[in-house]
Amino acid sequence: MNISSLPPPRLAVFVSRLDDTPAGRAAVSLAHALQRRGYGLDVVAPMGGGPLRAALHPGIGQIDLAKRHTNTSVLALARILAERRPSGLVGVGNDAGLVALAAVRLARQGTPTAVLEDTQRSDSRLQRALGRWLHPRASMVSPLFMDPGEAAPLILAAFGLRDRLR
Repeated sequence: MNISSLPPPRLAVFVSRLDDTPAGRAAVSLAHALQRRGYGLDVVAPMGGGPLRAALHPGIGQIDLAKRHTNTSVLALARILAERRPSGLVGVGNDAGLVALAAVRLARQGTPTAVLEDTQRSDSRLQRALGRWLHPRASMVSPLFMDPGEAAPLILAAFGLRDRLR
């Protein structure tokens, strides 16, 4: 089989919800930026719906984990990672980033993971402790408010993938 005929690697973007929030807008913009670079993409969210779901390009897959809260999505996300084996996972938002990193650990797939999070730290001692334990396992941790056009090539480089901007 010719290498050029292989389908492009598929990536996954995990976000707490596709509501009109900074994390939701960042996830949609990042998904579009990665798709423009020739990568297949799935946007994964705990619950379906949200006004930004309609803003996603039809070529971007949408996976609803059927969970009420982000923090209860870790096992469902780990299952998706084990089944679909994406070439990389991006967690967008503080909670989504920690859940993404925990799901990669549980799935035991070695999926490279990038986290885009708000620079304001949580007051929760548990979240701070989880961050100290999980962040060193991330391929990249970056501010949520980074421009998606700048974040996409950095994420691809962290995953060891080429930037194939079209």
